[in-house]
Amino acid sequence: MVGSLIVGFFVAVVCAYGCSEYLFVQLDVRRRILDGDGRTLKVIVAANLLSFAILSVSSLAFVAASGTGLYLESTIVCACAQVLWLAQHLWAYYRDHPRMRYEP
Repeated sequence: MVGSLIVGFFVAVVCAYGCSEYLFVQLDVRRRILDGDGRTLKVIVAANLLSFAILSVSSLAFVAASGTGLYLESTIVCACAQVLWLAQHLWAYYRDHPRMRYEP
């Protein structure tokens, strides 16, 4: 049981990374961060929410097909995996976002 959860968590992290990066490329988030687009933070959060939704639906379908009752556990694993990438993307936004100078 514990081994399958560890493998499931690893697969969830890899899938969350792949889905998030695919959405980031499609939405051109890296360029938006460097250009200072005002909606970049919303796009980052939306891409991560969409990635979580895709990952969660996939895992719930897999749990339903396997016949186990681990619905809550699979959702928690997906949420933890996606929070990892959300934190990384928010850090990249904070680090790379252009700093505006305030002149008195």
